[in-house]
Amino acid sequence: MENRSHALMAGAFTLLLLAAVIAIGVAINRDRKALTDYEIVSSTPVSGLTAQSTVRYQGVPVGKVLSLSLNPQVPGQVRIRIGVAPNTPITRSTWAELGVQGVTGASNIDLRDDGSSHVLLRHDGQQRPEIPLRPGLLERLTQSGGSIMNNLEVMSRQLDKVLSDTNITSLENALRNAAAVSETLRTLADSLQPVSGKMGPLVDALNDASRQAGKAAGEVGALAQAARVSLGRLEVPGGPMDMATRSLRDIAVAASRMSNETLPAVTTMANQVTATARGISSTVQQVGEAPNSIIFGAPAPRPGPGEPGFSGFGPGSAVRQ
Repeated sequence: MENRSHALMAGAFTLLLLAAVIAIGVAINRDRKALTDYEIVSSTPVSGLTAQSTVRYQGVPVGKVLSLSLNPQVPGQVRIRIGVAPNTPITRSTWAELGVQGVTGASNIDLRDDGSSHVLLRHDGQQRPEIPLRPGLLERLTQSGGSIMNNLEVMSRQLDKVLSDTNITSLENALRNAAAVSETLRTLADSLQPVSGKMGPLVDALNDASRQAGKAAGEVGALAQAARVSLGRLEVPGGPMDMATRSLRDIAVAASRMSNETLPAVTTMANQVTATARGISSTVQQVGEAPNSIIFGAPAPRPGPGEPGFSGFGPGSAVRQ
């Protein structure tokens, strides 16, 4: 009876396990039918990536890796088939990267999209749409590792040159010279302390001189301002300068009038006086020669040649009255 009970229990457990396997298979097939297949082509190693690895879209889990296979027609090429939820916006600008999860070394597919295209990838018959694979962060670091190592080697060689024995000796000499200069400066500072004590009165005297110079400059400025005011008063209309200018102008007009009017009149009057004086002189001479002319008038003029009574030009010739 015990053997039969054990056999029944073993059979029941086997049937239960078989049912569980069938249920898991159905669930897996159901999940596969609910996903949209895409294909990723990689020419670089995909270490750490396995079937059932997570597929993320902008960091959000949207599916999983369905299978990995080598392309027999193109050596070194890996074809990755992924299943993504139907509502995932896979567009022509979507690309894939290999991501690493923590320190376990397991990889996953990261789908990225920069939003430059809004055209969704569509299935064309049995051909699955392809999503390009770009190098991830780890791959980019691996690719640039060679140049980084070269740069480190160059830096190492340069450090070796800088830290050579000759340079170290020169640096030690420079430090000793700097210490000697520092000691010299300290000695000079000690010797300048007495002089610095005398600088105070000198600075005070300079301050006083500066204040006096500033005061003198202010007085000169005030004097210049007063001079400008005085000049302004001289030059205002009706001021001294204006009156002096008018006086000079009047004098010039008077001199012009004297030259143009008075002097000619005076000259004419002088000529008339001269003529009158000549007439008076002639009259006086005639009176002196013939006083009776005052009573009888002036004698008749002597007849000239050809006139009646002309007696010639002798000394005794005379005209009888």
